[in-house]
Amino acid sequence: MKHARLIMNPVSGTDEPNSMKLPDIIAALEAEDIRADLAFTKPDESPQLIAQRAVAEGYAMVIVAGGDGTVSEVAKGLLHAPIPLGILPIGTYNNIARSFNLPTDLTQACHVLARGQIKSIDVGQANGEHYFFEAAGVGLDAIIFPLGEEIKGGRWGRMLQAFRLAMSYRPQPMRIELDRPVVEAQTRPLLRRPFLQPRTANAKEFQIQALLVVIANGPYYGTGFTVAPDAVVDDGLLTMTIYRRFSKWELVRHFWSISRGQHRYDPKIETYQVAGVRLTSQAKLHVHIDGHAIGEVPVTFKVIKQALKVIVPAINTPTYQRQDDPNPPVSLPADSQKIGKDELT
Repeated sequence: MKHARLIMNPVSGTDEPNSMKLPDIIAALEAEDIRADLAFTKPDESPQLIAQRAVAEGYAMVIVAGGDGTVSEVAKGLLHAPIPLGILPIGTYNNIARSFNLPTDLTQACHVLARGQIKSIDVGQANGEHYFFEAAGVGLDAIIFPLGEEIKGGRWGRMLQAFRLAMSYRPQPMRIELDRPVVEAQTRPLLRRPFLQPRTANAKEFQIQALLVVIANGPYYGTGFTVAPDAVVDDGLLTMTIYRRFSKWELVRHFWSISRGQHRYDPKIETYQVAGVRLTSQAKLHVHIDGHAIGEVPVTFKVIKQALKVIVPAINTPTYQRQDDPNPPVSLPADSQKIGKDELT
């Protein structure tokens, strides 16, 4: 029997209180020979510290039961740790869990914890100190995101304020410096590239006017938006998407089309894959990571390769899909070696 620390957010999700799910979770874990010691998250104790203590106390794994916010905080305590993170997705959107192709059914999720494989995944970092697991943003979404969190919490009156902000926002000047030549980083060629002349084909920087720039570690963020469908969380790269030729209504239509985990490619989106990028501007542009404001530009993003061990479905585990999801989550590349139940320590 494996000994795990179970960290649970009692208020994640939108259906029944999570504490009501606890007996089923404990039973499902014990059925998979996992004995879990429970710790509830609370305002005066950081989930990150609970996870760090679990490492020092010799647990075989740390299991987090909650949504993306709780998963992120627990994961910060396991960066570069020798034990893996297991996820029971009981939050509202579960973007991180969906990036790993994890099931939302608790019995199936516990099955993965016992019989899955351990993957080392990448983590995004901003300004050398702020870690993110979904995506970061500069510009319009950094202004809208805090209101979105309030709306998600039931403050529906914020919807009008968010709409007005979006409609009044104008494209802002930005300077973008990549860690590699632009022509190498760009994954979707543009019809026109006025900033790239033949004599500057090896340039690593350019200037734009854009509504927003998203730096994604995984394919999903926010309220289930498929903001970077090609992003893979263990490829050693971040995916940068630039929205600069969109009208306001085009932007609204686009985000509506990528909501609920669906995605539709818009040819106006510029996409780049980089290990590092720096954004500056003469304007005061807000910056967020995973929906949390961290200040204004200048900001430097980079990928921290293989920073976190996570338990994901093994190659002999069925592919799980939400029944209401027409586009299945992006799976991590399978390892050639199967890791069985008795090999997870």
